[in-house]
Amino acid sequence: MDAESFASVTPRAVHQVLSSAGPYDAVSVQALLWRRLLTERGYGGADHAVAIDPRARAGFAPVKALAPAPGDLLVIRYSAYSGQLMPALELPQRKLLVYHNVTPPRYMWNHHAGVAVACALGRAQMPLFARAADVAVGDSDHNAAELRAAGAHRARALPILFDPARLAERGNQPAGEGPLVLVVSRLAPNKRHDLAIGAFAAWQREHAPDARLLCVGESLSPAFRQLIEGVAKRSGAAGVTIAGGLSQADLNSAYCSADVLLSMSEHEGFSLPLLEAFHFGVPVVARPAGAMPEVGGHAVLWDRDDDLAVTAELLELAARNPVLREELARRGRAQLARFSYEKTAAAVIEAVEEALG
Repeated sequence: MDAESFASVTPRAVHQVLSSAGPYDAVSVQALLWRRLLTERGYGGADHAVAIDPRARAGFAPVKALAPAPGDLLVIRYSAYSGQLMPALELPQRKLLVYHNVTPPRYMWNHHAGVAVACALGRAQMPLFARAADVAVGDSDHNAAELRAAGAHRARALPILFDPARLAERGNQPAGEGPLVLVVSRLAPNKRHDLAIGAFAAWQREHAPDARLLCVGESLSPAFRQLIEGVAKRSGAAGVTIAGGLSQADLNSAYCSADVLLSMSEHEGFSLPLLEAFHFGVPVVARPAGAMPEVGGHAVLWDRDDDLAVTAELLELAARNPVLREELARRGRAQLARFSYEKTAAAVIEAVEEALG
C-alpha cells in the first residue's frame, strides 16, 4: 500500500492544547473524555497544557513537548489567556478551536488582580484564535455567538460530552442530617456564593431550621475562600460547609443526598452541574445567566427576581413539594436526552473530521 492510500484509511493524530489542566475543572475533564473518544475511533495524539496541576499529571504533557506531525490536527481549548498558547497559532497544522468562555474581568479585579488581567487578555486576544481556526465551536450557543463576534463567522455550538458512567461510583456521604442544598461551582466572584448563602439562610430561618448547605468547588484563592466563609458566618446560617474540590465519587454521593441544586451564578458559558443534577433527579433552582437556559430548558425553577426571599420560597417548593419534584425530575430526564453521549460524540467526530479537511 502506498503512503497516500495508507493515509486515507489511517486516522491522523489529534493533539489537544489547554492553558491549564487540573483534577476537577470541566475543561480538563472534557479534554480527557475527548481523548478517550478519539482513541476509540483510532486517532492518535496527546494532550498538552501550559500549567499542569500535580494531580493531573497522568493525563497531560507540557506544551513544550508538543510536536505535531504534518497532517495532524490541533484542538485548542480556549478558556483563559496564556502567552504560551500563542505559538500554536503559528504552526502549519489545521486547527479546531473549542471555546469554553473566558470570565469577564470585572468580576475579578477586587479579588485577584492577576486573574483579572488574564481574563482581560483572554478576551482581548480571542479574535486572534477565532481567525486562526479552520473550524470553531463553542460548547453552547452563548459561547458560539461570542466566537462569531470575535471573527469566527461560521462558529457553531458543540455541547460538552456528558458521560453518565462517571456518575456511577459512590464515595463519602455529606455529614449531617436534614434537607441538603448543593452548590457545585468554582468558588469565584461570578458564581455569587454570597447570594446562595443568603438565600439558604433565609430558607433555613423561615422553613427548614435543620437544613444543610454544601458548596463544592475549588477556590479562586485562599483569601476568597476566607471571604465566603465570612459571608456564611455573618449570615447566621447553620450547617454551611465550604468543601473545596471533591473527588467525582464523593460528588456523586453528594448529588444522591441532595434535595436541591442551587445556582446563583451571574456568568455561565455552559453548566455541567445542571446535567449532573438532571441525571440524579435533583430539582434545580437557578438564575437564567448566560448559557444556563440553553442547558436547563424547562426543567429548572428559574429565579428571575433579585429578592432572596423569593429564592428561599423557590427552595421550599423544590425541596418539599412532591408533585413539583416529580415533574422537575421528568423534565430533567427529557432535557438530559438532548445532551446524550452518543449524540455529542457523533458531533465531536464530525467537527474533528471537518477540521482535518
